[in-house]
Amino acid sequence: MGGFIARYAIIGLGKIGTAIAKSLIKSGVDPSNISGSVRRVESINRVRHELPGVFVTTNNAEVVKDADIVILAVKPYQVLDALMPIRNVLNSDQLLISVVAGVTTSIIEGVVPSKVIRAMPNIGIVIERGVTAIAPGSRTSDDDIKRACGIFGSMGRCIVVNERYMDAITAISGSGPAFMALILEALWEAGLLLGIPTDISWELAIGTLETSTELLKFRRPWEVIEEVTTPGGVTIRGIKVAEEGGLRGLIMRMIEETARRGREISQEIEMNIRSKISD
Repeated sequence: MGGFIARYAIIGLGKIGTAIAKSLIKSGVDPSNISGSVRRVESINRVRHELPGVFVTTNNAEVVKDADIVILAVKPYQVLDALMPIRNVLNSDQLLISVVAGVTTSIIEGVVPSKVIRAMPNIGIVIERGVTAIAPGSRTSDDDIKRACGIFGSMGRCIVVNERYMDAITAISGSGPAFMALILEALWEAGLLLGIPTDISWELAIGTLETSTELLKFRRPWEVIEEVTTPGGVTIRGIKVAEEGGLRGLIMRMIEETARRGREISQEIEMNIRSKISD
C-alpha cells in the first residue's frame, strides 16, 4: 500500500481494530509490520491467538514509535487517555487515522503533531463488506487520502467526504445495520404471524433483503416499487398501510434523531477534551 512497505500501529485492538488488522494482513501486509495495543494485559493472549505474528502490548508509545500509519480505534471517552501519553512520541510525518465516532480531526490535531484523517467504518468491515467514509484533516495530502482509502477499500467501499457530514453518515451507515436488522426482524416475525414456519420465514426474509439489495444497485426505489406493484393487487394494499402509518417519515426521523444524538455526543467529547487540554 502506498508504494512502500508501511508499518502500521493500531491503538485499540478491539472488534474494529482487530478487523482492520485482519484486513491489512489479508491484503498482503506482513503481520510483522503491524503492532497494536490493548488496555488490559488479559487481552494480549486473545489478540495473539486472533492475529498471529502481530506485536501486541499495553504500551501505546511502544506501538507507535516506528509506525508510518497509526490507527486510533478506541472508544470516544478513551481518546485523550490514549493520545496524551504519546503526543510527544508521534511526529508530523506520521498519518493518524481515527475511527473514533464523534471526535473531529481538529480536536485530534490539537493534541498531536501528526497528519489526521477521520474515518467512519461500519460493522460490515468485519466481513470485508463495509462502507467507510473518510474525512481529511487540515494537514493531509492527496497521497494520505489515497493511503487511507487503500486501507478501507480492502474492507469494502471507501468514500471521501467533507467532515461536516460525518454525524449524518454515522447515523446512516454506522447505525444503519442495526436499523436494517430491525426491519428484517419485523419481516421475519410477520411471516410467523401469518403461520409460516420459523426457518422458512427467516430464509424468505433474508432472501428478500438480498434480492432487493441487488435490484437497487441498478434500479431506483420507485422503479422497483412500480415493477412489483399491480393495480388493485396485494402490494399496493401493503403500501397503503405503510403510507397511512407514516413509515417513510418514521425511518427519516430515526436517522434524524440518531444524527442529532451523534452531534450531542461530539459536542460533549469536544468540550471535555478541550477543557482537559487547556488545564
